[in-house]
Amino acid sequence: MKKLLFLFLILFFIRTEGKILLGEKISIKSSKEEVFTVGEKIEISGELQSEFIGIGKEIKAENISVNGDFIGLGIFQSFKGNAENDIYLAGNSVFVEGKIGGSLTGIGKKITLLNSSVNGNLRLCAEFLNIAGKVKGKTIIWGRDVILKGVFNNVVIYGNEIKIKKGTVINGNLTYYSPEKILFSDVKIKGKIEWKKPVSEKIKEKTPVSMRKIRGIYTFFSLLFPFLFMLFLAPNLLSQTSEISGKNFFKSFITGLALLILTSLLIIVIFITIVGVPLGLIMTSLFISSIYISRVFPLIYVGRKILFKLEEKKLTWFFSVLIGVFLFTLISLQSSLKILLNLICIPAGFGALTYGRLKLFKRMREEKIL
Repeated sequence: MKKLLFLFLILFFIRTEGKILLGEKISIKSSKEEVFTVGEKIEISGELQSEFIGIGKEIKAENISVNGDFIGLGIFQSFKGNAENDIYLAGNSVFVEGKIGGSLTGIGKKITLLNSSVNGNLRLCAEFLNIAGKVKGKTIIWGRDVILKGVFNNVVIYGNEIKIKKGTVINGNLTYYSPEKILFSDVKIKGKIEWKKPVSEKIKEKTPVSMRKIRGIYTFFSLLFPFLFMLFLAPNLLSQTSEISGKNFFKSFITGLALLILTSLLIIVIFITIVGVPLGLIMTSLFISSIYISRVFPLIYVGRKILFKLEEKKLTWFFSVLIGVFLFTLISLQSSLKILLNLICIPAGFGALTYGRLKLFKRMREEKIL
């Protein structure tokens, strides 16, 4: 798998002067070259004079100065230092403290921005957000629980619980989407204040309970039939992919996330040429179909673990599929949880699906079938 990641990084990211590092624990102390890393734990310090791309379980950048863009994909991420250009971070827990010359974009479950200044735009999406700092550009925030403190320009917030702390200054307009209107008495806002109900709330108000139940039933069966079809025609594919997505969740998630990004880039490149349009359409169709079914594999594994006392039979996997699809449908009824569930399960399922097929291909080559 490391060879595959290495190949993809070469094809899509690196230049001749780039540096690639692969391993469980990687330590970087300053670099003049572009740096691309894939590892379990990545530690960076000193001065990076060019771009950095890292994929790992934990990415820790402290006392760091970056002249190029900084891109991190990992479960736990910490950035303390200065960056001349843009920063892109995606993970479960993201912490940022420092001065950013460009824009900051972050996606995760929990994001903390402490004593930081951002010259560009701030774009964050997470379940829990705690933001304290100064932003010169536009601030756009998506989350469930949002805490804001500091000096900002134009601000747009999507959240259920929004708290703007005393002493905060907003030099532009404040637009917020929340279920209820909020009074910001201790906040200095120079522009307009606009409150809007989220689209989900409007849909709930207009959609009868019976229609929501019908939609849930439709979602359940639309997911169930592909897996029943797979269980009948390719039971080993179903069981193997589900097992890999559960037993090797982290490896599947990181691999799947990298492959999703790289496959998307590959499809875009193919579409650029007129000759490649038919191939691009075929690849897009296969890609979307794979994403659609990939998101349920980890929950089918959960269903199988619930039925751990039952023998390894088709009937057991049939009930595992029922449990997995039911859990996915049930969790997806809550819009905020649905987004989080897809963000977690799609990369893990896609990585497990791809890894299983590569493993099968390798075995067939060894047995000289291919």
